Amino acid sequence: MSAFRLTKQFLPLAGFLFILIGGCRVKTPSESEHFRLHPDFEMQLVAAEPMIFDPVDMAFDEKGRAFVLEMPGYPLNDAEGKIILLEDNNSDGKFDKRIVFADSLGVASSLMPYEGGFLVASPPHLLMLKDTDGDSRADFRKILLSGFSYGNLQHNFNGLTYGLDNWIYAANGGNSGNVYWPDSPENKHNIRGNDLRFNLKTATLENVGRSSGGFELAMDDWGNFFGTHNTEHISHIVFPGKYIEGLLLKPTHTLDEISDHSEGELARIYPIGRQDTRVNHPEQSGYFSGSCGITFYGGNVFPEGFNNNIFVADVVLNLIHRDVVHPEGASFTASRQDLQTEFLASTDRSFRPVNMVTGPDGALYLLDMHRKVIEHPEWIPDEIEDTLDLNAGKDAGRIYRITPKGGLSVAKPLFDPQNLEAVVANLAHPNQWQRMTAQRLLVEWQDERAVPLLENFFAATPETLGRLHALWTLEGLGKLNENLLLKALDDSSPGIRANAILLAEKLLPTNENLLNKIILRAEDPDPAVKRQLMLSLSTLPYPMSEKIYPVVLSFAQTQTSDVWIRMATATAGKHFSIRLLSDLLTQNESANGKEELREMLAKQAGLTATETEIGELLVHSSYAATDVGKTRLLEGLAEGIKRRNTPITSTETFTTALNLIEKSEQTPVIRAAWNLRKTLNIPFSANSRRLLANAAEHVRNPQLSVEKRLENLSLLAFSPFAEKESLLYALLNTREPNALQQAAIDQLSEEGTTAVAEKLIQLWPELGPETKNAAGDILLYQETNHPFLLTALESGKINRGEMNFHLERRRALLFSDDESVRKRAEALFTDAGVITRKQALEKMRPALTTPGNAANGKTVFTSTCGTCHRHKGEGSEVGPDLTEIYRKSGQTLLHDILDPNAAADTRYISHTIETIEREIITGIILQETDAEIILRQMNGTDRNIMRKDIQRLTSSGLSLMPEGLENALNIQQMADLLAFLQENPAE
Repeated sequence: MSAFRLTKQFLPLAGFLFILIGGCRVKTPSESEHFRLHPDFEMQLVAAEPMIFDPVDMAFDEKGRAFVLEMPGYPLNDAEGKIILLEDNNSDGKFDKRIVFADSLGVASSLMPYEGGFLVASPPHLLMLKDTDGDSRADFRKILLSGFSYGNLQHNFNGLTYGLDNWIYAANGGNSGNVYWPDSPENKHNIRGNDLRFNLKTATLENVGRSSGGFELAMDDWGNFFGTHNTEHISHIVFPGKYIEGLLLKPTHTLDEISDHSEGELARIYPIGRQDTRVNHPEQSGYFSGSCGITFYGGNVFPEGFNNNIFVADVVLNLIHRDVVHPEGASFTASRQDLQTEFLASTDRSFRPVNMVTGPDGALYLLDMHRKVIEHPEWIPDEIEDTLDLNAGKDAGRIYRITPKGGLSVAKPLFDPQNLEAVVANLAHPNQWQRMTAQRLLVEWQDERAVPLLENFFAATPETLGRLHALWTLEGLGKLNENLLLKALDDSSPGIRANAILLAEKLLPTNENLLNKIILRAEDPDPAVKRQLMLSLSTLPYPMSEKIYPVVLSFAQTQTSDVWIRMATATAGKHFSIRLLSDLLTQNESANGKEELREMLAKQAGLTATETEIGELLVHSSYAATDVGKTRLLEGLAEGIKRRNTPITSTETFTTALNLIEKSEQTPVIRAAWNLRKTLNIPFSANSRRLLANAAEHVRNPQLSVEKRLENLSLLAFSPFAEKESLLYALLNTREPNALQQAAIDQLSEEGTTAVAEKLIQLWPELGPETKNAAGDILLYQETNHPFLLTALESGKINRGEMNFHLERRRALLFSDDESVRKRAEALFTDAGVITRKQALEKMRPALTTPGNAANGKTVFTSTCGTCHRHKGEGSEVGPDLTEIYRKSGQTLLHDILDPNAAADTRYISHTIETIEREIITGIILQETDAEIILRQMNGTDRNIMRKDIQRLTSSGLSLMPEGLENALNIQQMADLLAFLQENPAE
């Protein structure tokens, strides 16, 4: 049994959704160098056990010395972390001496050079460590912050980074916490689900914005931050959350998932070699699921096209992925450059890349924790955990140095406080590490002799990034003056202009010259500059609204197509939302995001405006606004009023205005008006009963468009359930458009009664695939329905494979607080998975260890599988195309082949349609539209059946793939088939 076992039924996706099933011997470095690296690069092993163990973070101090943080306690917290100083005494690029700089660091996750020592993220504390006597061992230790959550090690706070703005940033990781300064423990700061930043000079702590929840942060040359987490491998923190605190905006946060190469919620990656078994989410095989160690490469010595890329490790699939990041409006897009291959991949399943760092030499240093089992036991089923050695690899660890072909010379940085001119010159160094270290040291030293050097440097250097760092260094010294800011606001670089607005932000309330200059930047062509302009103007106090109102109104009228500029504009308009709405009422709200902006402003008005102001706005809108404008206004006001601190008590004006608005009898307007009535507890008008009756008739009318029927169905959300129940169930008929089925099941879900569950189970065989998925969620995620779901599973009314029982869905039942539910679920499946044909699997298990012949396997595939499946251009595409099936392990493939109904992909469940002409057609549902269903038959032909022609649709709940294949093949043939299926077509 694991040392820690969850008891909740709903779990997040695991941080590292993977375990190895098999032997646990750790390979030596010579055995493990089975790498495929981009041909323009080379990789050198620079440290391995016993020089280093379990490395998770690495940092170079200003002397160029390498310090590595070890985490031997992962995953069970049974050993404390250490910081190791690694020395290269013969300058050959390899480390040859290990010195324990600090130990007893608990489950420390990150370190960062600071003021001659190191900051260390060691939850529940942020520590300061220093060596004060020069013996290369820390003899000073102080707690600087405390209160960080202390839980699952991979979710503790991490990623300490010195920001361009001289604040220190950290990733939340997911455990959150109530953080406080030790001298004022009563003043706790709840970081919730946010990343954070802190200023140790001013003892200030702030939430940055919604955290990706993963391990590490990446900062580019311009101070933009990127995060990673599990399946979402790269996200941009578009702007700090401080700007939107207390506001009701859409999106509700500023974390932007920027990958352009994701397939739905997953991004395909390309591991090499045979894949190991995934017991949690087999459908994620070959996709990002354990992304971590996100790193901006700023060394600037890589070949053209590789500098300023972002690298992300996947610790599950033993590889490093490369993203090229380019501006996309006011945010970014991350694109794959290496087609069907990765920057680095390994066949060694103990290769666990967890982090990377750019060195003073420009090389990319890669940390390999080197573990057989990287999964936290929290997500390993007990019966499997009992077969694993969670400690395998704790006596190992690797660090690799990645350089362009031909290598790089070892760098010996020198930052001499007596030679300030040389340190200032380093602010323009091509290497980001050199620039940031120079800036950090100049700020730490607080030597005012640097001020004129920095001012002259800003005026003279042709290097854009040099000018950028000069500005922020002067800010850190408290010596940034108005003249420099005015020049920076006109700089040729949009990055400097945006940073100049940010630098000027705190001066705007008292400096009219800067404010006037910044307002002129409203004409700036760069989206990021526009975004920052609105954000900085949003910080001004209300009395200055007259000064900035014209530019905010102009943005509200013309700059709404970009989601982040639109969001920033709503933020800037928070003090005069009513006025903005009044001026915008008659505009065409449907164009370029204007609707969304109006709704955000209306939410703010509902939240903060007075009753009189809201009432007057409603009256004005009743005759001045378009129907779309009224709808958005009403929806936004209702949302804001729900969250306001002071309730609205006088509703006479509201009632009069709503009566006028409802005369339009436009369904979306009526629905929004009723929602506001419900929010304000205003009685519905006498006309509502007639409108509800009409709505029900319109929903039933198949001659109306789907859009009109959906609009009217939305009105029925305000109808008593008993009056609409039969209609909602009737809409689940497969003859009805899919959108109507989904809307009906949404209203059934809101009712949330066991009677609904029983009816859905009764209708189950006749539900379409998408409707069945939604109905399954009602049965699984509403606890009162569990007994009914279990009965249906036990009786075979619902097939287990139809419920997509991956780990978290199984645990909704297996970890129930109800003992009888747990026991009944345990009789159906285990925490390790769903198996319905154990005997067949045991019979064929020897095929997993029998050498297979891929050429013979092709013959087996053609004769046995090719009638339904396509692989490398062979066969028919009735079932799923198997060309990428090689990304799954042999054990998973064997299970899929022999037990197809244990966890059937619902897209390939067999369905039978009986038409009104009594024709019977059987196959899989290839596509559903509101008008028709396309059924692919066993012979590979497609039939298009109009929904109006369907008499009945039923499903057995079974996969189209038949059971019993073990009776048609012998062990060798199965081994050959597996060998064929696991061949990588790219190799």
